Amino acid sequence: MKVSPEEKAEWQNLAKRYGVTLSELIRSRLAETPKPPEPRTVRHRPPPKVDPELIRQIVRIGNNLNQIATRCNMGQRFEVLAYLAAIERELEEIKNAYKVDDRRAG
Repeated sequence: MKVSPEEKAEWQNLAKRYGVTLSELIRSRLAETPKPPEPRTVRHRPPPKVDPELIRQIVRIGNNLNQIATRCNMGQRFEVLAYLAAIERELEEIKNAYKVDDRRAG
């Protein structure tokens, strides 16, 4: 537990007044607490809406990456290069399909 030097000195003085160690003082104070404070509620934003076709394309790329990992583990380098080229083409298609016109975005 980290505290400022001032807090530590204050707690040590309090423990000394009561004739206990700092650890004993902290344990006794914690035992006095009836229950911990209520946890804060964290508000989560709903996920953004995404075009289902974009998700399908990204899933295809993920599948290709899994195939690449499998081929790498099997030592099939030529197939790996073919899959990487396919992913590069798919990423370029996605980039072009979802390109934002900078003049309208600003």
